[in-house]
Amino acid sequence: MTEATKTDYLTRAEAAARCRVPLPTFDKLRREGLIPAPDAEVGKHKLWRADTIEEFLEVGGTRR
Repeated sequence: MTEATKTDYLTRAEAAARCRVPLPTFDKLRREGLIPAPDAEVGKHKLWRADTIEEFLEVGGTRR
């Protein structure tokens, strides 16, 4: 598996996995405004850039 680049987009499930939380927890944190807003939407699908999630985790995630 290759390392994600700045232009790679993650689905909700992939972003949750990257954050190491179950998908329902990721959705709850997102509703509470503790996860960064999606960078793109394709239809009803929300997508996050890999670097958005990495930067979020580097600064401590929800612990900041």
